[in-house]
Amino acid sequence: MRGDSNPPVKHNAWRGGLWAGCFAALFLAFGWSAYWYVAQHMAWREFHVQLEREAQFGRIWSCDSLTSGGYPFAIALDCLRPKLRTEEEATAIRVSAKRALIHARLYTPKLVEIELSAPASLEVNGTTASLDWSNLQISARGLPERLDRLSIVGRDLTATVADLPPSTVETLHFHLKRTAPTSFAPYSITAGLAGVNSSVLATYLGPRGPALLTALGAVSQLDAANVGQWAERAEAWRIAGGRISIAALSLTTGDFAAQAEGSIGLDQMHRPDGELSVNLRNAGPIVLAILESAGKVQRNTIGGRLAAGVLGKGDLRLDMSAEGGALSIGPLRRAFPLPPLY
Repeated sequence: MRGDSNPPVKHNAWRGGLWAGCFAALFLAFGWSAYWYVAQHMAWREFHVQLEREAQFGRIWSCDSLTSGGYPFAIALDCLRPKLRTEEEATAIRVSAKRALIHARLYTPKLVEIELSAPASLEVNGTTASLDWSNLQISARGLPERLDRLSIVGRDLTATVADLPPSTVETLHFHLKRTAPTSFAPYSITAGLAGVNSSVLATYLGPRGPALLTALGAVSQLDAANVGQWAERAEAWRIAGGRISIAALSLTTGDFAAQAEGSIGLDQMHRPDGELSVNLRNAGPIVLAILESAGKVQRNTIGGRLAAGVLGKGDLRLDMSAEGGALSIGPLRRAFPLPPLY
């Protein structure tokens, strides 16, 4: 008789533990759902706060429709046909795309990822361009308080500006990263365009095949340019002594190569101001194009063909300087005017 009383006790204990586990799981699910809905509401409110803040500076963002989702581990905002128009005096910009999916994980709320769907259109002061791509993603960390990192990556991009032939890029990457966890710390810049086919490059360099463009550098005082319209931000950056340092800028296509280093900023008249040292391999085509643009030689004359023949397989170093509203290239002093940027 004594041995018959133990099994029900074990059975009841097992069943009680099962019910306790179910209640605990239900409690956690309810708590997490409540947390998600609160986070979703806060994200929705912050999104509209930022839109209103942008509108105060003449940048009007809108969506044909805006929905939210992402449960249970993320907050997602789905913007159908996003648009931007500016109401600044100097620059009129209109941008639109097919779709923007904005995504932030609950466990990394300061990391925001945006996936843009093609096609897109761009209009700047009446000049129009159409854009297409197979994949384009943007990620930013640290906002809205302070930008710590910005990344843009894309594949199979096509841009058509006005009536020019389309330009294509196989891959794009751009990374801007704060170099120290303090305000006004400089940002490092890493960028690259691979598989570039452009009628502009072909005009100056001839048909040499796809080009590769890479850049390494840094930008200082970027935190000074965090409020206002574009012109106000640029002016705040200039006054703070902001400069772009170029450690390595390179262009390679076929047997032509160009490498540059230097720094650039803005003068008091808002014009580019700085120096670049450029090393060219097989420099003939680009030097001929520079001479032709400066009115020093014509491409189809004896002088032009002689210049192309002499420089065609040569290497050359050019020192470039932007000062006082003019660009000097090697011996061509103040050959090209540089108007104010804003």
